[in-house]
Amino acid sequence: MAPTARYEPISAPWVWTAVELAARDDWIFPLSAAALDDMDRALADVKRRGLAMDTITAADFPLPSFTSDLADINASLADGPGISLVRGVPVDRYDRDDLRLILWGIGAHIGLGAPQSFRGDKIGDVMDMSHTGDIRRSYRSPRPLYLHVDPIDIVGLLCTRQAKEGGWSLLTSAAALHNTLLAERPDLMPALYRGFHYSSTEASSTGEPPLTSYRIPVYRPVGDQIAVNFNASPIDKALAHDDIEEDAAALEAFELFKETAMRDDLVFRTMLEPGDLQFLNNRIVLHGRTRFEDFPELERKRHMLRVWLKMPGWVPWPDNMYWHEKGYRLSEDLGRRNDNTQGERT
Repeated sequence: MAPTARYEPISAPWVWTAVELAARDDWIFPLSAAALDDMDRALADVKRRGLAMDTITAADFPLPSFTSDLADINASLADGPGISLVRGVPVDRYDRDDLRLILWGIGAHIGLGAPQSFRGDKIGDVMDMSHTGDIRRSYRSPRPLYLHVDPIDIVGLLCTRQAKEGGWSLLTSAAALHNTLLAERPDLMPALYRGFHYSSTEASSTGEPPLTSYRIPVYRPVGDQIAVNFNASPIDKALAHDDIEEDAAALEAFELFKETAMRDDLVFRTMLEPGDLQFLNNRIVLHGRTRFEDFPELERKRHMLRVWLKMPGWVPWPDNMYWHEKGYRLSEDLGRRNDNTQGERT
């Protein structure tokens, strides 16, 4: 695609401002009493059958009273604002293992569950792990998180406990951000479309090179969308590497992207409450978090369960949009296994 065609304003349902998103509720889906009964029955059945969590398919976790809402959730993620919020999971009713099964079961109606690291973990615990000393990953600390995307199609977060103070979730339409940058600094768009090298935090464990040999675009056409791919931390680490040199325009574009994404007119701030299950399309929505102060007791600490979902029906990303090749291969393998398993059961 010619450069002049790339740098055009985006007009699509996934272009929204903070005020516009707050004024609508078509992306919010409360669970009815009938849907909760379905969830209880589905959970009891998969436990009775002894199914391993990562083998559970939508057919194994039927939610007939929620079928219409699930169709709307998928539509909202793929062709709407890129956000869906399921409200009212009774998290106090279940133990941690049951909540993992529920999260995986609901996610199976949306996409294929995928590993979140080279270790193959299927459900992540997003909480402050300072008491263990393991805070290398920002989501395991109380630090704020820059607006970013995860390297997977869909991320789901189920809130089980809030922090003592803070921990606001931040959401920005990547397309609205694109339009703002294009209008205000069109001279920097080539740098964003060219992208940046990334540093892998898992290179020593996966055998990947410490730096990507290619640039990962911040924006790039994928199908009928301009997809976003941005994570400040691995870019920062790559920029600090002796082998990487960037011109002034690229460095300015990097800083301006981070700064503009946080503008009050663009970023939607929300406090996830216990029982809220938020799904985000990582191709069109950036997410982050404010710093928080937590309770000292482990059982009261802010906690989210996270699931990653791959969408096999979506247009695949180009190879240079991936920056965890090993994790991507694991996701592909799991997706094939889930497809095969579902085919055998249905």
